[in-house]
Amino acid sequence: MIKNLNFFLTSGSLSFIVFLYMHVNVETALDSRPLGTQSEHSIIRVYRRHAARAISEERWEVAEIFFDRILDVSPDLTEAWLMKGLLRQYCREDDHAAIHCYQKVIKLCGEDVAHPHARRARASLGRLMTVWG
Repeated sequence: MIKNLNFFLTSGSLSFIVFLYMHVNVETALDSRPLGTQSEHSIIRVYRRHAARAISEERWEVAEIFFDRILDVSPDLTEAWLMKGLLRQYCREDDHAAIHCYQKVIKLCGEDVAHPHARRARASLGRLMTVWG
């Protein structure tokens, strides 16, 4: 499915994506967004678990479907935009879509330059821009 799977596995990029997603504090991510209903929180948790499982099984399209479902419920959830960008960049080789996702994270975080999602999005965006020259 990935042209250079060995590169991703040996470089740690794929492992990093799985690690990052499995260890993001979903409570902090959900608490930082505008208040939603308890059912929204529950739905997001279910979709997040499905996305994490799909990532661990290297089913990138399925993982992205669940990120899109999360974004349908909560379009301002920076965690989902960041993970979608990482998937697009490292697993689907779609830098244009990744850039859009990273820019969305940065815009949503606004003035909070210290927000961990904004920092990660800026770093990833910077690497992409360096590659493109």
